Amino acid sequence: MKNSFQDSGLGRQGRQGNTALPALAVLLLLFTALGLLPSARSVKAAPGGTNVQPRPVGVVTDAPAITISTAAATSSATPTTSAHEAQIQWTFGAVSGRYSSCTVQAKTSYDGTNFLTLGSPASVTATSGTVNAWTVIEQMGTGSVTTSAVSSTAALGFGQVTEFAFSCASYGTAAPVTVSVIYR
Repeated sequence: MKNSFQDSGLGRQGRQGNTALPALAVLLLLFTALGLLPSARSVKAAPGGTNVQPRPVGVVTDAPAITISTAAATSSATPTTSAHEAQIQWTFGAVSGRYSSCTVQAKTSYDGTNFLTLGSPASVTATSGTVNAWTVIEQMGTGSVTTSAVSSTAALGFGQVTEFAFSCASYGTAAPVTVSVIYR
């Protein structure tokens, strides 16, 4: 009986069927490991910041905080390491007093401490209900490689963090503003 069982080939088929099980286990392990890797769609928010909202890959919206009560104020900084463009909107609430010749200057930092200007200052109107919108676009080279002039005050691209500096020639007592920025 033993010989007829081996001769029928059932012993070999039983052993061949077991080779699929290790292959399935390897595939299951591979898919589990891939699921544990970080997603390419994740966008890191500001450290401890609740004002940054992730959007689709490469897009971050931000509402940096700023309090304007004198001739100058600087917003909170936002992480902008992968940004190449910022679409900015400042909407003023009920402004108290008269603010004139006001500008907003984007400033960026590569080390989180030393800030360089990014682009030119944008002229804004600081009156009740006024909406001011503008865009800052990182400069692109015209050839395959472009080297900028060395500067201790200006940057041609977004650094690690970016903030906005507001200033006016004359000012009132309060200029509440809501700032909205989309970084791409």
